[in-house]
Amino acid sequence: MSKESFSHWCLQLQQQNQAKRWRSLVVLVGDAAWTTEQLETSLTLFLSAQESNEEHHKQGLFYGELAHASRANQLISVNRKNYAQYLGTEQDVIVFAVESKGVNKVDNDACHVESDFDVDAFAALSGTLVAGGVFLLLLKPSQVEQVNQAQSQDYFLQRFMLQLSAEHGYFIKQDKIELPALLSLNKTAQDNLVDDGQLSTAQQVKNLPYGCFTQEQVLAVEAMLKVLSGHRDRPLVLTADRGRGKSSALAIAACQMLANAKQPLKIIITAASKSALNVFFQQVETHLPDAKVGINSVEHANGSIVFYAIDVLLKEQPEASIVMVDEAAALPVYLLQQLLSHYHRLIFATTIHGYEGAGRGFSLKFALVLQRLMPNWRKMHINEAIRWASDDPLEQFVFASCLLNAKLPNYPNTFLAMNNAIPEIKRESKSEIKREIKSEAKVGAESLANNVQSQSDLLSQYKLVTELVTPAQLLQNETLLQQVFAVLVTAHYQTSPSDLKLLLNNSAISLFVLKRENDILGVVMLMREGHADEKLVELIRENQRRLRDQFLPQSLLMHCGIKESFNYSYQRVMRIAIHPQFQGQGLGRHFLSAIERHITRQGIDFIGASFAGNATLLKFWQQAGFAVARVGFSKDKASGEHSCLVTKALTPNASHLQQVIVEQFYQQFDYWLTDEFTHMPAKLVWQLLKGNKTLKTSVLARDILQSVNDFTSGQRQFSSCVYALHQWLLRHCTEQFNPEALPLVARILQKHSIEKVCQQYGFTGKKALNLHLINYIRAHQVLVHKL
Repeated sequence: MSKESFSHWCLQLQQQNQAKRWRSLVVLVGDAAWTTEQLETSLTLFLSAQESNEEHHKQGLFYGELAHASRANQLISVNRKNYAQYLGTEQDVIVFAVESKGVNKVDNDACHVESDFDVDAFAALSGTLVAGGVFLLLLKPSQVEQVNQAQSQDYFLQRFMLQLSAEHGYFIKQDKIELPALLSLNKTAQDNLVDDGQLSTAQQVKNLPYGCFTQEQVLAVEAMLKVLSGHRDRPLVLTADRGRGKSSALAIAACQMLANAKQPLKIIITAASKSALNVFFQQVETHLPDAKVGINSVEHANGSIVFYAIDVLLKEQPEASIVMVDEAAALPVYLLQQLLSHYHRLIFATTIHGYEGAGRGFSLKFALVLQRLMPNWRKMHINEAIRWASDDPLEQFVFASCLLNAKLPNYPNTFLAMNNAIPEIKRESKSEIKREIKSEAKVGAESLANNVQSQSDLLSQYKLVTELVTPAQLLQNETLLQQVFAVLVTAHYQTSPSDLKLLLNNSAISLFVLKRENDILGVVMLMREGHADEKLVELIRENQRRLRDQFLPQSLLMHCGIKESFNYSYQRVMRIAIHPQFQGQGLGRHFLSAIERHITRQGIDFIGASFAGNATLLKFWQQAGFAVARVGFSKDKASGEHSCLVTKALTPNASHLQQVIVEQFYQQFDYWLTDEFTHMPAKLVWQLLKGNKTLKTSVLARDILQSVNDFTSGQRQFSSCVYALHQWLLRHCTEQFNPEALPLVARILQKHSIEKVCQQYGFTGKKALNLHLINYIRAHQVLVHKL
């Protein structure tokens, strides 16, 4: 392959991309000298095309070790730490070098055999490439040869290479003379470009309202305008893949609102970061030329657009005509839920499965919140691409290779009867508490036990199979891999392409599927942990080292003080996902039981998990026989909830340690309620206490009961009986949950002020709160006397 032929080939590729509004992936496989030569040739062409356009200010990016090509030095160098800050930019050229890492022996003696391929960066940066651009992926011959070897265990890179088909990318090797054929672009195709929706910017602005680029974008803008002009409390959720003009539509709608306002408007825009709104403010400046655009605001004769960080917005709660949220999937659902309680006109825009990862877990979770709190909410999805053609080869490859478009299978019939699960509502007033207790009162402990038994009986009638699936099987069965990954995505708030790499390449991970015939109903990912080298454990004790893939024993050692934690073997549940059509039907417990039987036969001591703690999730794990070992003191930034670590002993050797861990937690929990956990949701406090088996079997002393009676009879004041009330309530929290007890948990156990409890639960004042305490305790004292 001569320099002249490669240069001519690059020119043809560039012309084709510009004509079709495509972006191309070109893979260069060769040694350093050869790769540098090809970069010099290709970048001379691609970068000179930029320089010839005086109005063209786009830059190229280089990820990895910078090559010696002089042209490569004109690119902006990025790495795995800073690449995310370029997500809102637009690039014409991206050079991505994959470094070899070979065999990587990790801390629990499992081996990763993989290249140092940062697939998250690869996928994210590809989303910055504009139509006509080229993505140059640099590989070494050894990487390709290793993948082709029969014993290779880099399953991710194997699959990645298989996806590099002729219609997705171009493979150019140093030892090959011929260059790959370009996809044909005949005259008919060129003539039909207009029919394919590929209009010039001027034509699109002229032919469509508001200066939109597609009809879907027009409909999105009109839907957003209706949020402002229509009924209150009907928020809009606008979703799209990357490059569909979602943020531009948001900006266009804001401009239209200001331009046509009859009275002064204040539009608030928020996002995970100000940099995420670069496109938004650029579009505002374009579509509202008579406005004054500042750093964090836009001033117009008819009003303003102001950026607020989400935490500042929730703290200050400024007045707003409408609130817009861009990239909502990057924000915790609990923060978005708070917006719903403060503002009546809201627009949430987000990427569903963009290049940063899949936000479908967010979509499912937030949809449930909206359905409960704002049942008249609306949703809209933009399908048609704007930044590139709808048949763009690079997008097709990234989506396929990273499974960003894995579709959740939709089964025609749900074969089990759905439970009438009672939703957890945000308590705004005492009347809401009373409404909930009336519904929950119908479900006593006996009926719940009967329901669990009936679920078990029903499940036994169906041929449910639990199978262990290997990475090799997933590599050979693409349909199975897609089904598995699609179900896994639903269980997590944000799934990234690296999760797929982890699943395929980490030999410490075990994957189980729950099947009915060929239908995937559930997926569990386990991580093998424990039994680390004593020298490494000593470094942990001395705070000099943190081990990778050793979460459970490391947390038990560092946070719980269990010195011998690394002497045991663990299987940590990293993900457990049940297909949404079959949730709430007992499949999760059934699935876990089957897995426990499997790993018990292997001699594993513990099975455990760590998750964002709320009462519903904790109840699931407790019903499956797990006990709380630790609760994080600070709230997780993504979920807004305390992390919970639960364990379950599977061997006699582990049972004694399990008892020590649990007893140690509950000995301290009562103290933490007035310190680290004083702001913990009262329902979670109840659920945590409910798992205290020692407390459940305890008997209150006669003097404690007498003090409680003195308070309920009005003989003594609250403060003089508070110790007895505290002990009584601790014991009472081991009984069946009752939402009317939540004010007692906040006031007596967490020591919240009278004012705070009254405000939170809707009491008119101290007298009303005190009456509620007396009436509740009087009604439930029988539970104590029966002891």
